Amino acid sequence: MAQPFTCPHCGAHDYSIVLSGADVAGATLREDFHWDSATGEYTSEGTIVLDSQSVESESAQAICSNCEQDVSTAVSQYEDQQAGGHA
Repeated sequence: MAQPFTCPHCGAHDYSIVLSGADVAGATLREDFHWDSATGEYTSEGTIVLDSQSVESESAQAICSNCEQDVSTAVSQYEDQQAGGHA
């Protein structure tokens, strides 16, 4: 059984991948709107890609969900270890 990724900064296991300049084809997207009574307007935190046929990106960055540090190198190393069968 594989071990989860561990953030080298805070020890958390969850992270997000942020794609910049992404070109997404055949996608299903979701955007949630929440009423902000202080401003009297709906707000959105952005669009989420639920599914896609392909994604091409100029660059990507992995961000720890807990401490918000860049963990791109650590995630890449983790994925390489998982592909090689090493935990």
